[in-house]
This record gives sequence, structure tokens and C-alpha cells, in this order.
Amino acid sequence: MNQIKQKIQWPKLLIASLIILHILPIWVFRYFPSQDGPAHVYNAYILNSIPSTESVLLRDYYQVNLALFPNWISHLVLAGLMYIVPPLIAEKILLSLIIGLLPISFFYFLNYSTNRTNREINFNLYGFFGFLFSYHYLLHMGFYNFSLSVSLYFFTLGYFSRYYAEMALDRSGILKLSLLLLLCLMTYFCHILSFTLVVLSLTLFFVVKFYPRHDESWASKWRQIAAILIALTPLYLIVLNYLRTSGINQKNQQEEIGQIWARLSNPDKWFYLLNTQVLVYFTDAHQLITRMMLVLLGFLFMVTIYRRYIQKISGTSPEISDQRDLPYLMLSGLLTLVYFVMPWSIGSGAWINDRISLFILPVLLPFLSQDFSKYIRYSLLILIIGLSIGHLAISCRYYYPLNKSIQEFTSGVELIEDNKIFLGLSSDFSPAVTNNAPFTHNEYVEPFVHVINYYGLNNKCISLSNYEAKYDYFPLNWKRKHTGIIDYIVTWKLDPNYPEACGDNVRSTHNLDVKEAANRLQFDYDLIHTTDNLALYRHKTNRQ
Repeated sequence: MNQIKQKIQWPKLLIASLIILHILPIWVFRYFPSQDGPAHVYNAYILNSIPSTESVLLRDYYQVNLALFPNWISHLVLAGLMYIVPPLIAEKILLSLIIGLLPISFFYFLNYSTNRTNREINFNLYGFFGFLFSYHYLLHMGFYNFSLSVSLYFFTLGYFSRYYAEMALDRSGILKLSLLLLLCLMTYFCHILSFTLVVLSLTLFFVVKFYPRHDESWASKWRQIAAILIALTPLYLIVLNYLRTSGINQKNQQEEIGQIWARLSNPDKWFYLLNTQVLVYFTDAHQLITRMMLVLLGFLFMVTIYRRYIQKISGTSPEISDQRDLPYLMLSGLLTLVYFVMPWSIGSGAWINDRISLFILPVLLPFLSQDFSKYIRYSLLILIIGLSIGHLAISCRYYYPLNKSIQEFTSGVELIEDNKIFLGLSSDFSPAVTNNAPFTHNEYVEPFVHVINYYGLNNKCISLSNYEAKYDYFPLNWKRKHTGIIDYIVTWKLDPNYPEACGDNVRSTHNLDVKEAANRLQFDYDLIHTTDNLALYRHKTNRQ
């Protein structure tokens, strides 16, 4: 008995240790270098602060968007945490949840998606790939809602695989269907793409799993089929309603989606997929790990196909209806097709192909054979863990210089008075990091685009560079345009002839001429703080 307990416990201890290790960088470094993250933290801070009687300026500029759009959860979590902890700590807690939940969702998903027996002792080897996928390009882009939705996607598939045979129109079955719908709705309020992929995946599983075997009939399953169809119907309606209102019905969008052959032959899409670029976010250094992972997965796939072939010719292969893992091969192929067919953006939604690519390899994992000898399994385990730690180490190697630059960028935060208005200007959003590979390319993360929003934390100030308030799929929207003076202007590597304001938001929303603002700095503002790359100006009417 003690021996069995040890077999059960050591994988759990290993998993817990790896989760702590992967969360550790979030807490070791002051800032998490992401592109949109600072804007999310700032807007969550406004959501938390706007009810306060002291937030007159915030209520004058911002209004809460109460529409039930699929982009809410991370902002609500951050805003709620800010009642207990400071904004940057709230972000760390959210990031810890995102990073920690992904490998847990992988293990849950894989545990109920394969044909393995004795699951408690024989832990699922491929669940450890979850640590490698926990740090990815979209997380560093600051897509916190989407990153959280990835875990919910795998929890939902795992839950369906575990309980689908018990889902029926009785008390116990209705409860399980309700929990399935709850998981789907939580995914919806994180991100519409993950929700759509959940609906697509559940539909495929429904068709495959409930198709009668040769010794069954539709009549024997109709109650169960009816129950799940009733549960899936509102999910279909949500997807259809979103497609109706998203702009996909526009002619140019229809034409773009219809160019299937052009997309299948697109070399950039093939390169992105075959190099697992979704795990690459700062430099090509990450590709050393991703290519080794692809070689390993390719080897495991070929071994699996070979074993299936041997089973087929020997007559020992189980019926298709008895193969729990076969639908995941089909799902991986379907997602690959969707990846190529879909455009980069639809309406206001973008990075569609990047997001889809994150799911293609993980959903294939249940199909891969794990029936190896003890020594091969442990060797594979060491290799998978080594790849995840190597990938994490490369990330930390860049976190250090990036944090130094972000600290330089935010060195003037304490000089900003409460209830003021500020603007960020820059000619170059690249970090001030020397003797390192370049960080900013078109296809990679640019962690300095929205760092300016850190100047609006804990002081109830208005960031005119707040891009989120411009769009109706975020919790906060602009209530009015800014007129009058700008109390503070923060510049970073500024060339007055070529100033840029984050996302052109100030031009389109507030009708501000940022070039004119840059030229007026020497006349209307006092320089109150400077570093090698940063300058903080205060309007002369705000002299203390």
C-alpha cells in the first residue's frame, strides 16, 4: 500500500514543483513584459476606482460598458483583486493563475481523453507539455483574457469526455449538462474565439461519440442525444449572433475567407505553424526549444501511426467507436484546416491564426501512444521537462534587461499628481537594451507600446494613450473628448519630428495633434525628470 501511495504522490509533487518554478519569474521580476498588459491593469484600476467619490475626473472621462461581450473576466478579476492588493500585485496573481492553470488543464484533459487504464498510478506523460505551452506569444502580447480561455477550453473538453455518457434528461444528467454550459459561458466571457472552438470541438465529439456502433441503434441513444443537443443549441445561437454582428457578413470578409487555396499555399502560414511560432515572443532564441519539441512530437506521432498499422494488419485494432483518442486526431486536423482558412482578422477581432495555432498540437496529445517501457517513459519525461525549463530560462534571460528598461520608463511615476491628465509620446517603442538581440520585430512582442499606462495607477489620472477605451469590446469607453491642457507629457526616445502616441488613439479619439504637442514642450512645459531615454514634462500652469 505504501508503495502504491508513493507512485501516486511523486508525480503530484513533481507537478506542484514545476508549477511553482514556472510562476516564480512572475514574482521575482517587478514587471511582466507584455504589450497590452499595462493597459489592462490600468483599465481594471479605473473599474475599481470609478465608484469612489474622489474619482470625479475618472467619471468625467470614462463610462462603464455593461454589454455582455466576451472580454470581461480578466478585467473583473484584476479589479476585484485591487480591493485587496495593489495593481501590480493583482496582475501577478492573475498571471500566476493563467500560467498555473494551463498545465493543470492539460493533465485533466488528457486524463479523460485517452484509453489508458490505472490512471492514478500511471500519470499522463504528455500533460507535462502544458508547462512548455504556459508561456507563449499571446500571453506576452498581453492577451490575458484569451490566455485564460485556453485553460477553460481544455477543462471543458476534459469534462465532456469524462461525463458525456452520463448527460441525459434526468436530475444527475441535467446537473452535468449545466456544469458543461457554465464552463462554456466562462470561456465565452474570456474570448469569443476559444468559445467558438469549444463549440466546434464539442460538436465534433458529439457526432463521433454518439454515432451508433454496428450493434446499436439511434433509438437506444435518442434520450442522451436529445439532452446534449438541447445543451448545445444556445451555444450555437451565441456563435451565430456574434458572427452576425462582427462584420463577417461583409463582402470583403466573405471573399477573404473563401480564398482557401491561397491560404493553404501561403508560405508564411506554413512557417508559422511548422516552427510553432506561437511559443516565440522576443527573439528567435525560443526556436531552439520549439524545433526540438516538434522533432519529439513528430517521432511520437510516427511511432503511434506505426503501432496502429501493426494492430490493423494483425487484427487486434479496436473498433473505431471504441477508440476514445481517435476524435482528437480528427480535431487536430480540423483545427489545422480552420487555421489556414481563416483570415488574420474578422471585424474587430485579430490574431486569429496565431490563436488557433496554439490549440493544434495540444489537442493531438491524447492520440499519441504512451505505451512505452518504464525507462523510455522516464527519458521522455526528463526531455519534456528539460524543454519546458529551457524555454522558461530563455524567457527569463530577456526579462532581466526588459525590467531594467521598464523601470527606467516608469521612474517618473511618483512625480505625477493625483487627478491629472497625461500623454505618452515616443518615436521608438523599442526597449533601451544594449548588447542583446533586438526585441522588437513586426512578428514579435513590443513590450513598450502601452507601458505609459503605468503612470495612471494609484493616482486616478487620465491616460490619453489608453487605447482600450476606444473600442466597444472593452469594459471602459471614452465618455468625452479631451480639450484644454495636458498636465503631464512623458516622452521616450522622442524625435519631435516623428512623435507617436500609443495606437494613434489620441489622434482618432481626442483630435490631438501629437506633433504640435511635441513641438510645444519647450514653450509650455517644465522638464521635471529625465533619464537617458525618458523625459517627464509638467505643464507650466501646474507649477508647485
